[in-house]
Amino acid sequence: MDVSAASKKRSFSYLTRMATSSFCTVLDGAKTGKTLLQTRYSEDRNNKDYGTQATPPWKLDRDLSRRTQQHILLRQSLPPFVMDVLREATEHVKDECLRQIEERFQALPKVKDQDLIASWKNAEERTGEMLSGPQNKRIIGEAHKSAMDAIKAHVVDVYDWNYKLQKSTTNAGARASTSGVGLDVGVANHGGPGFTRQSIEVRQDRLRRVSRKFVEGPPAAETFVFSQEEVARLRASYAYMYDWEKRGGTRFPWNVAFDELGEIKLRVQRDFKPISRDFYEKMHIRRFRDG
Repeated sequence: MDVSAASKKRSFSYLTRMATSSFCTVLDGAKTGKTLLQTRYSEDRNNKDYGTQATPPWKLDRDLSRRTQQHILLRQSLPPFVMDVLREATEHVKDECLRQIEERFQALPKVKDQDLIASWKNAEERTGEMLSGPQNKRIIGEAHKSAMDAIKAHVVDVYDWNYKLQKSTTNAGARASTSGVGLDVGVANHGGPGFTRQSIEVRQDRLRRVSRKFVEGPPAAETFVFSQEEVARLRASYAYMYDWEKRGGTRFPWNVAFDELGEIKLRVQRDFKPISRDFYEKMHIRRFRDG
């Protein structure tokens, strides 16, 4: 072993023992009364290799989709780490569970919920009746039709934009997979890389962007004949109906209008109790046990 390699090995061993000792001192400080020396604390904090100013390798990559995946710590000739073994076993169990869930849901028939499209259908019927009525009602009917056309155009615009965004994300994942970058280690690749294979940051950012764009339109000046609650309900109902017409029912309406669709369904069933968020967050659901 050359001098530089031995020096690095000693340095690594010292840092490991020093970090372990510091960690245990801080952890047990409440019981032992011991604290770190201020000079040692300052030296560790300002150290460029492992202090607060040091940047982990995985953070150097600006591409969020490749973080924690590109810079994998290699153990080389070291024996297997117990957490690596547990993680690999957990991934296999997870993949098997996801496969069973996917098979189960694929076997279920897809049924369009008529209650969820009733809000839009009823609004269309009322508008048609007003347009075929006397002059004063036709004026109101034209305003209703104009507002509903604005809602339709907005939903279609966001729907198409979401599909293009999803397609670009999937293509980016496919390009990354061909170069060996961006794939999860030890995870079976069911159906190819796509949106669900992206990092949680990428998925959350995209869902927020689509949801924000969905609820921000159409402009209030184009839907002034409806209240904000009516616009939200009609927007959700048409998104559900349009999604069924285009692709037979996907996650899109639930990603952007979950609360509104749930409220529509509950109001039709007349089986719900409104509660405040403060109470909801502290509420406990009774657990029933057999016997």
